[in-house]
Amino acid sequence: MIIKSNYKYLLSDLTELKGVGTKTTNLLKKKNINTLFDLLWKLPKSYTDRSLSSKIKDLKIGENQTVTVTPQKYLFPRIRNLPNKVICSDDTGKLDCIFFNSYEGYVRKILPIGKEITISGKISYFKNKYQLTNPKYISEDSSLIKQVHNQYSLTEGISEKVYNKIINQIINKLPELDEWHSNEIIKKFGNLSWNNSIVELHKPENIGKYKDNFYKRLAYDEIFSTFLVNSEIRRKIKKIKKKRKKINYNLQNALINKLSFSLTHDQVNTLKEINKDLSTSTKMFRLLQGDVGSGKTIVALLSAYNAINAGYQVAFMAPTEILARQHYNFTREIFPNNKKIELISGKSDYKSKKIILEKLKNNKIDIIFGTHAIFQKKVSYKKLGLIIIDEQHKFGVDQRKKLSDKGGDNCDVLLMTATPIPRTLTMTMYGDMDLSVIKEKPKSRKPIKTYSKLESKIDDVLKKR
Repeated sequence: MIIKSNYKYLLSDLTELKGVGTKTTNLLKKKNINTLFDLLWKLPKSYTDRSLSSKIKDLKIGENQTVTVTPQKYLFPRIRNLPNKVICSDDTGKLDCIFFNSYEGYVRKILPIGKEITISGKISYFKNKYQLTNPKYISEDSSLIKQVHNQYSLTEGISEKVYNKIINQIINKLPELDEWHSNEIIKKFGNLSWNNSIVELHKPENIGKYKDNFYKRLAYDEIFSTFLVNSEIRRKIKKIKKKRKKINYNLQNALINKLSFSLTHDQVNTLKEINKDLSTSTKMFRLLQGDVGSGKTIVALLSAYNAINAGYQVAFMAPTEILARQHYNFTREIFPNNKKIELISGKSDYKSKKIILEKLKNNKIDIIFGTHAIFQKKVSYKKLGLIIIDEQHKFGVDQRKKLSDKGGDNCDVLLMTATPIPRTLTMTMYGDMDLSVIKEKPKSRKPIKTYSKLESKIDDVLKKR
């Protein structure tokens, strides 16, 4: 039966599935699987072929094997903790089925004496006999067992058998969705519909076939839809009007001239792009991309300096406390003494944090450094005009929007990343943003070297910055 109520089925709760109760639902939600649609994107990583049946004499130890046997005798020990055993056979030999923590009634039900039963599982050998311990695949109907079963990255507590049953239930009821691409686009993917592409995606023989049409079709859908969403977000952002920040180029250039190094051509250009955004009446959402050592930080700090001189506060967030402290120390070195610079650290005591938060609220801090803590609800800014986020790849579109909202309509956002992303992928991920790229490295820059140090040596690392 095919459900034709379009997207409602795919976005429905997991409890809509037959045989999926609260326990299974909670286990799946631990892996951030909340809807049927989420389940479809958990792709099989490999498969187990249970379609071929063997005779007992031909079983291979240590491998998953399928065998059709007849239960001959039950051995239910009366000593606690000993397993239940069922002696089974075919015309070539005997096989012991071992069950730990099982009830007699359950064993009698799944392995009735004298009936042909198909079993599949990993074969072992004990006391000159083949064994199958706690087999999960048991049925009088061999067609239910003799199949190729996908293997997924499972949540603890959910068996491969149950997971496959859930996935197959969804696939068998996939809705027919109206095509949203033009005929010309569809032809490029072999006229495969979304529905058929999903079915192909979960077939065991298609695992890893990333260049096939069904995979390309679904990848295109995801990229295109993300681009449309980001474009809409971008359109809404551009509608927001803010006060223009007046750039004091005399103060900016005076600070640049005091630096112990010269800016590269790319650094100068990216700074111009950021300054243009700051001085316009629309909010800035810009990504500054550049390799490690290309000089993104100084461009960001010069942008912060311009925002401060325009009368606004700046919040600079780093992914780690170490990096936040490094940015803080460097800023204190290059900024004039009249600029109020603070750092919120996990090592700061409660009294110090309280004083800093009070200063922020009363506009007595120009720029503050820290990790994500500087954007918590209890942190209030008097006149936040620029947010800078270093190594921002941990943040999604919605999170970027929330961070910007904290500063109100007059707050611009500058994100930095060293992750080398091809332009197409960049537009997919950050399509709601403008992009500035620093390709050129400073001539005096030493080669980047990476070292591993114990956490106990953190003070030595900071000293050798």
